[in-house]
Amino acid sequence: MKNNNSFTSFIILILCCLCISPVLGFPGDSLKTNSVKDTSQYFAEYSELLALRIYSNTKWNTLDIIRNEQKLILKPNVRTSLGLGFNYKSYGLALAVGIPNGSESNRRYGQTKRFDVQANVYGEKVGFDGFFQIYRGYYNSNPQEFVDWDSDEFPKIPDMRVLSAGVNAFRIFNSDKFSYKSAFVRNQVQLKSAGSFTLGIFGHLDLADSENGLKPKEIPDSLLTEFDLKSFNTLAIGITIGYLYTWVISDHFFINVGVTPGFGNQRIELATITGEKAINNSPAAQLTARSAIGYESPTLYGGITGVVVWRNFQFGGYELDLSTENFKVFIGKRFKISKKRK
Repeated sequence: MKNNNSFTSFIILILCCLCISPVLGFPGDSLKTNSVKDTSQYFAEYSELLALRIYSNTKWNTLDIIRNEQKLILKPNVRTSLGLGFNYKSYGLALAVGIPNGSESNRRYGQTKRFDVQANVYGEKVGFDGFFQIYRGYYNSNPQEFVDWDSDEFPKIPDMRVLSAGVNAFRIFNSDKFSYKSAFVRNQVQLKSAGSFTLGIFGHLDLADSENGLKPKEIPDSLLTEFDLKSFNTLAIGITIGYLYTWVISDHFFINVGVTPGFGNQRIELATITGEKAINNSPAAQLTARSAIGYESPTLYGGITGVVVWRNFQFGGYELDLSTENFKVFIGKRFKISKKRK
């Protein structure tokens, strides 16, 4: 996978977790003795409490097109969303509203319209993730590799559209000791460090197109040798195997890290600006990386999570690297729901 910016962001998140967590601390009672239900020596149950949270969420959907050792990096004008969410028992819902980009940001990077939804269902032994994204309006973030570019305004492809949809289901093998929900749902709390192997299946649909080709008009055709790609779409299915681990630093802090590669088969269709089309079936590869840092107390909780999914396609002399990235910061509070007596 060649999306270096995504990989660097993920590594920075892990390093921040390692550097910040040991030096922070807050007084408070033991989580184990204050949990609603102690299900084991390894994690405690808080699903009977109503958990409310506020959060910020930033998402990317980046495309790298590589041909003849030339690499064109295409990105949307990212914006951050602010939202509210809750979890109670097995139910949860979160809604967010995007913060509009300012005029200066739109001038430099162009305007990106987006539609983005996701669904997550996590049980004790199985989990499910699903997402659907449409981004329209991209810019080229590395024009200096093709021309002498000294402007602070980047080349743009206003009509470029990227659609990505995916599902991922997985089985957690060490569910008696490892809680996935403690890191990403927060209605359980990991009390002792533990990890688990996972095994699952995935399916991804990716599509990108632009009427005048997937390259900005500011870069001459002569500098993009045979760079004539107008659109592509891929459908990939396969299996995943990974490992997730939560390191409990203290009663109040933890770090979670996970890596899940996937392998399978994919159907790829390419179309050029001259109308030529090609279809091929080939092996599929993807990599999902997750990281989380969290603070826990019987009532307050907070943290940072990052999830990146990389996909790689090679066909017709092109190599395509597509990444879907999600970075979230949140803080919440748990409330006890009083039950009426008859």
